[in-house]
Amino acid sequence: MSFYSEFSSLLPYLQSVRKLKNYLSFDVLFPKTWKLPKKFVQEDKVMEQQSTTENQRMLSFVTEIEETEIDKLTKNIHSIISYNLEIEEKEKLLESKFEELKGIFEKNTLQNLKNLKFEIKNQKIKLQGDEQNVETTKLV
Repeated sequence: MSFYSEFSSLLPYLQSVRKLKNYLSFDVLFPKTWKLPKKFVQEDKVMEQQSTTENQRMLSFVTEIEETEIDKLTKNIHSIISYNLEIEEKEKLLESKFEELKGIFEKNTLQNLKNLKFEIKNQKIKLQGDEQNVETTKLV
């Protein structure tokens, strides 16, 4: 795998990669609204830095310079990005569906709306319960 293919999807967020003795630090810039699910982050390996960009968080993800550890970290950063992009897309879809539903409520009578039902065909919705935010260490 080439260096470019490994990091191309990180480029909109990646600010720098630094070597710190036996460690690599991946500095990324994420929107402040983004969450860091615990399943993708080791709390002792992420630090929040001072961000100079409004409404953005600068995070440093640190890992040992070992192939498996670097692979694990880059996969986790990719997962954080995918997770949050999916949330953003779901929020847009929810807003769109809300506007659609609002139109239905405006155009129909109360009696018709009382019979309104929602049905999702051939799909099971799996709720995820471990999507907690991770507290990051702030650097002073």
